[in-house]
Amino acid sequence: MNILFAERIILITALIIFCFQDIGKKEIYTVGIVIFYLAIAMLMIYKVFRGISIDYKSVILGILSGAILLPLGKINILGEGDAFVFIGSGAILGLKKNLLLFFISVFIVSIYALILCMYCMMKRRRIKGIRVAMLPFITAANCILWFCV
Repeated sequence: MNILFAERIILITALIIFCFQDIGKKEIYTVGIVIFYLAIAMLMIYKVFRGISIDYKSVILGILSGAILLPLGKINILGEGDAFVFIGSGAILGLKKNLLLFFISVFIVSIYALILCMYCMMKRRRIKGIRVAMLPFITAANCILWFCV
């Protein structure tokens, strides 16, 4: 099995599972994050034993790019679970693709938020306090990243 295919399977499986959790409960279970990280670690160990080159700099910077988002979870700009997902995706995708994943997902969620605001204005409802699950948009951005980059 191709290692790139295995990376994609791990990432998309985790994103889909987390997506359903985020939509349903507006939270991501810690056990799922731990399993996601363990799968990434096992994949990295497999790469080392098979002699497949790993760009450690890109992996570490990718992880740090996700870790930078953790404070945003503390002030309710981004969910903490979303930041933990970006840490894992950074380990798989590296810095550049993880940043691209973040910006594409923010762009998509911005379009959704604009449509939601217009809908609430037309229905004369308050927009304040509405929470939006970010994982479906991260999953969509990941698919865009695969097919377009």
